[in-house]
Amino acid sequence: MALLHLLATPAEIARNVGANVKQLRLARNLSRKSLADRAGVSESSIKRLEASGSISLEALILVALALNEVGQVAGLFNAMPPRSLEELKNAGRKRGMR
Repeated sequence: MALLHLLATPAEIARNVGANVKQLRLARNLSRKSLADRAGVSESSIKRLEASGSISLEALILVALALNEVGQVAGLFNAMPPRSLEELKNAGRKRGMR
């Protein structure tokens, strides 16, 4: 996972997220307008999300809720168990180094 940035740019990852939203929307037989209405965002926001992946985090969460996929977003930065002795030593830290 640490090398993901070498395989895709942030813009490519964002476009993939948008494409995934479009696939879910179509699989649920929803139009952009109906998804926008369910999510409480504009139809143009859905169109922009699907085309470029560009959307605010709050709007993305609303879209995820409307698609019943909020767990995917809510688990985005869940802490993983330590994978090395160094990570285990730093597990109790409250602040980062300068």
